[in-house]
Amino acid sequence: MREHRRIMQGRVISDKMAKTVIVEIEERSSHPLYGKVVTQTRRFKAHNDEPVIAKAGDLVKIIESRPMSHAKRWRVHEIVQRGEIVEQIVEKELEELRATEEAVRAARRAEEERRAAERLSKLAGEDETAEDDAAESEVQ
Repeated sequence: MREHRRIMQGRVISDKMAKTVIVEIEERSSHPLYGKVVTQTRRFKAHNDEPVIAKAGDLVKIIESRPMSHAKRWRVHEIVQRGEIVEQIVEKELEELRATEEAVRAARRAEEERRAAERLSKLAGEDETAEDDAAESEVQ
């Protein structure tokens, strides 16, 4: 007798459990009445053991298997494509944004200090000229 096990392909979204990954499968179909493309996502817990170890972000094929726990009835069959972990990418982008934001703040502070110095020198120059004018008027 030949076994017919279902095989699905999806992306690993979590690998925080020991020997278990959560795989999200997207199914796109056209709505029967309106024709709009509808995306449905389903999540499966899959056994992730030694010969094939999948990490978050990987595109994997999962195959139906015997029940391994209350919710785990699939196992990782193969890794189709290694993926970059989205959280690491987001962290890198955040670090870059923070660095550019800090550079902008430093530039603003320098500009404000320069303007303050100009105002002070201008005020000091006006005060000197006002004192000079007052001294000249007293002399006359």
